[in-house]
Amino acid sequence: MTAVNIATDIPSQIDTVEKLAAWCAGILFANNSALTVIEGAGYSERAAQIGDYWVAADIKTRKIIRLSLEVSADHLSSSAKPWTFVQPLSTTAIPTTFKGN
Repeated sequence: MTAVNIATDIPSQIDTVEKLAAWCAGILFANNSALTVIEGAGYSERAAQIGDYWVAADIKTRKIIRLSLEVSADHLSSSAKPWTFVQPLSTTAIPTTFKGN
């Protein structure tokens, strides 16, 4: 897993869930950009993807995020929160560039 210290690693400018999601996706992509996972019979995809795309229909740039995270089979027989069963993609530390404002 990529460990995070909530008190010191998350930049203070991250003040919404949306910003936090983009920050997390950026780290997962930076640390695992070449990692592919099997998502179906004969189908594999990158585990973490993120990109900025211009959408002409509404004249805006959108950050599109895609994550494929393994979930432990324990989720089938437990009442714990869903995110507690997500398995790590790697053990790579958060890059320094993601820690500052």
